[in-house]
Amino acid sequence: MNTTANSNQPPVDRYCDLIMKGGITSGVVYPVAINRLSRKYRFKSIGGTSAGAIAAAVTAAAEYQRRNNDSSSGFERLARLPDELGQDIPEAGARRLLSLFQPQDGTHRLFSVLVNVLNSRSTSSRIGNIVLGLLKAYWPAALLSALIAVAVGYLFAAWLASLLLGVILVFVSVGMWLYRDVAGPLVVNGFGMCNGMPGKASRTEAITPWLHRLIQEAAGRPNGAPLTFGDLWRPKGATETPKAPGEDAIVLKMFSTNLAHGRPYVFPLNELVDNADRETSFRSSERLFFNPDELRPYLPQDVHKWLVDHARNYTAEPHRKGKDPSDARAKALGLMELPPPHEFPILLAARMSLSFPLLFSAVPLWAINYDLPPGRRDFHRCWFSDGGVSSNFPMHLFDGLVPRWPTFGITLEPEIEGRLNMIYLPQSYREGYGERWDLFDNKVDGIGRFGGFIGALVSTMQNWSDNSLSRMPGFRDRVVRLRLKPNEGGMNLNMEPENIEAMATRGAEAAEALLARFSNASESCAQATGWDEHRLVRLNVLLKMVEARAAGVVHALSPQCPHATPIETLIDAMLGTNAPGYEYPLASEQVQNLRDLINTLHSQMATLDKISHRPNPNPFVPLPSPELRVRPPL
Repeated sequence: MNTTANSNQPPVDRYCDLIMKGGITSGVVYPVAINRLSRKYRFKSIGGTSAGAIAAAVTAAAEYQRRNNDSSSGFERLARLPDELGQDIPEAGARRLLSLFQPQDGTHRLFSVLVNVLNSRSTSSRIGNIVLGLLKAYWPAALLSALIAVAVGYLFAAWLASLLLGVILVFVSVGMWLYRDVAGPLVVNGFGMCNGMPGKASRTEAITPWLHRLIQEAAGRPNGAPLTFGDLWRPKGATETPKAPGEDAIVLKMFSTNLAHGRPYVFPLNELVDNADRETSFRSSERLFFNPDELRPYLPQDVHKWLVDHARNYTAEPHRKGKDPSDARAKALGLMELPPPHEFPILLAARMSLSFPLLFSAVPLWAINYDLPPGRRDFHRCWFSDGGVSSNFPMHLFDGLVPRWPTFGITLEPEIEGRLNMIYLPQSYREGYGERWDLFDNKVDGIGRFGGFIGALVSTMQNWSDNSLSRMPGFRDRVVRLRLKPNEGGMNLNMEPENIEAMATRGAEAAEALLARFSNASESCAQATGWDEHRLVRLNVLLKMVEARAAGVVHALSPQCPHATPIETLIDAMLGTNAPGYEYPLASEQVQNLRDLINTLHSQMATLDKISHRPNPNPFVPLPSPELRVRPPL
């Protein structure tokens, strides 16, 4: 049995992975839950999106401190967060949670409209509060319009006409000012009201400096250099930072959405190391660049300095010179290449994942536009928005075909009418695969139903993949569903302390539900029933997926495959040539190795196909039925 230096800690090799869903203020459910899980498990891989990325970053920092100092103080720091977020901040005239959201110059009127809508419980009340908020925010325009209307009514004794004129003038004048704020300051501020840093008149912490301080404190280095992904990868006692995560690494991944490319990016980016003895003909990495002046308003000074000090000067890859932009062009735009992944600050990755549309500014980075022909290629700005736009609950991030340790997920959903339990975790294979419902059509008023219809459209576009995956066998049993009341989480930026406390308590209950099913009572006991069942289900799911594909693979590899050149002929033709996907001609030994691999695959798949045709070879019934397919690594 493995032990730790501190008997209060879990064994050094007892891991779990953790995925947390985004949801703006819904993230207050996570700190106490993480603290409870940390008492039984060490966190190996942590992932999240939006608010879930905040929790993931701080969890990784706390695990970093435990690994290096054998201390749980980082997790204890996390557990105190709900109380801190509910504290009154006199300088801000608000509780700490709301005070973290600070508009920039020119966007404060739009932000005040948003604050006026908070706590609206129906579509009609939201519309009314938006109108009232606009009148309050743009009161000079509304007042001037009213005075003009009164003057017209007084001069011409046409009070009905003056009333109509007043309504029209208010609509036009407020609308013009609103248009000016949206088209001007909101766009200039990165398409968001808050860039995460304090406004000029602010006397309190904004969310990005607050998160930076929290990460550093959780890591046990409050005055040290910004925590990087490489710090998480470095084994205890090592003096050098590895350039890629090894077996002993703490793996942290966070989603952000590149709106220019229309797809998610996972940070840290992958960077392939080329062989030093030859020039590669393939792109070695996803290259992103930044302008230091553009990013300065987004980051605390020490993080910005770290980013600049560890950035790389742009240079075209050797085989792309004359095709890609020149070094002079990058210099003219003030662009530098992002630091390599092991030197990338985790704060910046979390901030990029947190860019909730319109509330937070998108983060500007740059990339080379390869749509343009060689010789005319140029750099173009990419706006990175909230990771939840593309995947708000990426449960697939760390999954192996058969798990070595559990990957837990905490997802968030509205409370269900008629159900008293606010926490749900399936207790057997036969549970949890039912559909989740959005009953927007049950609303009484037409405008509420229409608003619900629009909301359901947006939610489906955003979450269909995550929702489908959460029902699958081997997934649903480790995803605890935490339900929120209408006045909890989401856009409720000004939650009452009792609501924050209730959510944190529910988070602790979610963690206890996972521990009760997956964690044994003591290290000398047999493994927990849930963990045994989970591994068996995942194994059977793998067998069923491979079994379903076996016949097709056997047929495709057979020399009798119609209208196709035999695979062995294609392999033999690779001798001495640059085959697609290969950087250099293959030697005879390499060709023979490929033939052996193909023959082994063909033989194994043929055997599996024969077994699958026996009477009841594997009567396992996957509910719902999964498929084994090639998909992007996201």
